Amino acid sequence: MRTKIFIDSIDLEEIKFFAEKINIYGVTTNPTLAKRFNMSNDIDMVKKIHAVIPNKEIHVEAFGDGSEEIVENALRIAEKCKGINLVFKIPFSIAGTEATKKLITKSLKTSLHLIYSVNQALLAATVETTYICPLIGRLDDIGHKAFENLKLIRNCFDNNDVKTKIMGSSIRNPQHVINAFELNLDAITIPLNVIRQMFDHPLTNLGYLSFQSDYKNLSKISSCKIHSNLIIEETNKISKLLSILASNRAGAIAIKNKKGRLTGIFTTGDLKRLISKGIDLNENITKYMTKNAISVDANETVNEVIKLVKAKNLSQVVVLDNQNILGILESKDLL
Repeated sequence: MRTKIFIDSIDLEEIKFFAEKINIYGVTTNPTLAKRFNMSNDIDMVKKIHAVIPNKEIHVEAFGDGSEEIVENALRIAEKCKGINLVFKIPFSIAGTEATKKLITKSLKTSLHLIYSVNQALLAATVETTYICPLIGRLDDIGHKAFENLKLIRNCFDNNDVKTKIMGSSIRNPQHVINAFELNLDAITIPLNVIRQMFDHPLTNLGYLSFQSDYKNLSKISSCKIHSNLIIEETNKISKLLSILASNRAGAIAIKNKKGRLTGIFTTGDLKRLISKGIDLNENITKYMTKNAISVDANETVNEVIKLVKAKNLSQVVVLDNQNILGILESKDLL
């Protein structure tokens, strides 16, 4: 792929996250953000980013009021960051092009940025800077057509066999990314929020949910959430049963005999029906339970159980494994 993707951020966690998910060529940095991410200075920033993405390009500002100060800053960073793949960002100006020429003689890579016009791009190319960084969003913001400008730059460079790479910057949205690739820009630096937007599409999300639902429906019911704490022996009193229901805010509880076999079920529906008649809390559970409890086997598919739940209008169902009670399954977890 010709157009190389850079991340326009110094958020270390996010850089690491996306570097593990997609192939990136490097990172472009902004020195004004260093303090926000607990970086003491430009050297600290470069070293921390390098630790996250070793061997990738790191574009770092070499700022200065004149060419000498720009060169001094670049050499200072290069000296303290040996072995790191650095590209020095230099604001386009007369001093900037002069500093760029000097740094190139020292075999350092450069990127002349804050470029808005074709003329600026051509002058930057004469000093054979490694990159130029025309700004897209900022130019659009003031009513200009940034990609028409970029197309002219691209054509001029191609027609004259210019080796300087064009990096699209100031990206505002995924459409800017598409346009940059259409123009065959050499590189594009993308902010994190735009990268996240590029992953999303409503039809993809709907398709994923559909596949997820289909996969779940073909899975065994044992893969669903089964409440194993909603089981009680039939020898207990109704007071204990109601206590378990209340403490778990549950809709039903499975009732077993001493051998662990299912003998009945008691639901909040049973409770409502019996309240008007009066319930003796000291009575045995068997007096109030529903004996013919509907159950499903743990090896049945979710789809099969859903059909049963709908056909019988069940709110809960008991799940068995070779006649042993696993617990209660809430229908709302299926539908």
